[in-house]
Amino acid sequence: MPSPYTDPPREEALVEDLECWRREGRLRLRHLRLPALSQAALAAGLADDLQGAAEPAVLQDLVRTAIATVAGSLSGRCATVLLGLDPGTFDLAPNLLREDAAEIYGLSLERFRRDPQTRVLTVVATQILEACYAHRARLERLELERRHPADSRLAIKWLERFEAYFSIWTPVYGLGADLTAYRRTLLDPDRPWDREIGTSGPDDPGYSQEIQAAGCGTTALYFYAEAQQALQRWVIRYGGLWLLSSPAAEVAARDAIDTISVVSAMNDRDDSWLRLTLEAADGELHQFLSRVAEDPIGLATHGEWQEWLACCECSWKPGAEATDVEYFPTGRYHPGIQADCHVHQTIEACNQYCTVIEGEWLRVADWYQERSGL
Repeated sequence: MPSPYTDPPREEALVEDLECWRREGRLRLRHLRLPALSQAALAAGLADDLQGAAEPAVLQDLVRTAIATVAGSLSGRCATVLLGLDPGTFDLAPNLLREDAAEIYGLSLERFRRDPQTRVLTVVATQILEACYAHRARLERLELERRHPADSRLAIKWLERFEAYFSIWTPVYGLGADLTAYRRTLLDPDRPWDREIGTSGPDDPGYSQEIQAAGCGTTALYFYAEAQQALQRWVIRYGGLWLLSSPAAEVAARDAIDTISVVSAMNDRDDSWLRLTLEAADGELHQFLSRVAEDPIGLATHGEWQEWLACCECSWKPGAEATDVEYFPTGRYHPGIQADCHVHQTIEACNQYCTVIEGEWLRVADWYQERSGL
């Protein structure tokens, strides 16, 4: 039986093809022989045969997809111009495109054409190979889901990825649960946590439903920090590449994580401070919260977090919480939860990430259980 996989080309061969593309220009793609790029398009699942893989539209799709993964970087911006993929300059002569790319890079044309140009094209080649390997891994994953025999090394490789996904899943679930507990505590009409000053003795400072809710919010900040730390470790280990059973699942997981980071009260610097503080606390909740309370930056960060929480005015019926389709109450099934509430946007994103990863694991979990000796 023929193999369903096409091996990816060598990186050096891809760089040579990309240099040919750069030298001749995007408008001449149909007249160029680019065997490494065609092989990569086939290996990445963008075509069914080499003839189709050589089509200019397919090759452009391959390279655009590769550049998109590094679009915000200096190399990504240069490559877009250098290869004629910028809609505003695509029809300029290749030498003019190189001048524009050199200007973006911040170098003279003479200096750019020596080594930086090759580095830019190598970055694109590397991302193309990532797409090839990701496609192959998805095909191998499909074999597992179909319960076909699979190499034990493949099973271990996928298990390692799920361990990474679940290292993020655990604090994301804790974040969603404690954010929900914060608002649920404030909605409790019985207010069981209220206690007047002196109730338990002359030194009793009293307590309130609001203090209890704030405590849930503080613990949520700890889980937020844990999630950011786990995410950073995953990015370092796997380069930020989501590799699930389908592109749709990957988009859902990525969008959920992005939402958690974007709509919270924290910015990138806050995230960095929280990660460093959690690291210094050895990941322990008590030590982390103590460090937050003792540091002026921590106090300000915690205050911003609590102010962000206090903006939530959403409500839902008592007892109508987790269901068979969601971990936490969201606006999908509870009309009292507002679509523009950032706290509940975060909760819904936590729900989405947990649901996607749990569903992905369940598709192959029994395969691993049957082979628990791995």
